[in-house]
Amino acid sequence: MGPLKLFFTQLIEYFLNWIIDEWRTAKTTANLNKEIRKYKETTEELYLQPQIEIKENGVFGEEGWFIEISNSAFSSQRPDGQTQIQQTEYRH
Repeated sequence: MGPLKLFFTQLIEYFLNWIIDEWRTAKTTANLNKEIRKYKETTEELYLQPQIEIKENGVFGEEGWFIEISNSAFSSQRPDGQTQIQQTEYRH
């Protein structure tokens, strides 16, 4: 095989490998973007439907009256694995 033919064979092989690598990279990026989009849609669905609970204790205007508002979208995980919902209290 002559040196010129060897050069062109290696050049073609290099470009084919480069094209295959670029195609694999594009395919992987597209799959990653698709998975990220699915993950975001799933988490958005969970957080767009918060479970708000309002609890009023006592009679409005009297001493000791207060209201508790809790929202499951702002819950936190306790060390024992149970979910603890953060609450906001307004006392009179």
